[in-house]
Amino acid sequence: MIAWESQYELGIKTIDDQHKVLVDIISKLSELLTNATEGDDIYDDMMVIVDELTKYTIFHFETEEKYFDSLEYEFTNSHVNEHKKLIDEIQNLDFHQAEEDQVVFGKKILKFLISWLFKHISGTDFLYKEFFIANGVK
Repeated sequence: MIAWESQYELGIKTIDDQHKVLVDIISKLSELLTNATEGDDIYDDMMVIVDELTKYTIFHFETEEKYFDSLEYEFTNSHVNEHKKLIDEIQNLDFHQAEEDQVVFGKKILKFLISWLFKHISGTDFLYKEFFIANGVK
């Protein structure tokens, strides 16, 4: 199970709440994989979770990008490019690889998502934290 940790909080309620939802969705994938045994057919369940994650990630990125535009955030382009890259990577996952071993494939996806999310929050998102707060975003 993947759990939210306070060290990742930006102090911006809307963004923190959305990050927690992303962690919860990734945690669903973790639980699915933890409870699966070799040979289980979890493909459909995995696809539902990845679809939910993709849709919510797009929603979350749109929220951040609205703040960037309204506050004229200096590093908007590089941050938005990171967003686009992740969405492209998720949408271009080769799910045919899951045919060999769904659990192994799912664990690769899970590892990628966990790594990306927490690096993005603690790295790129923390870069706008003080700027947002200084501009009244709470």
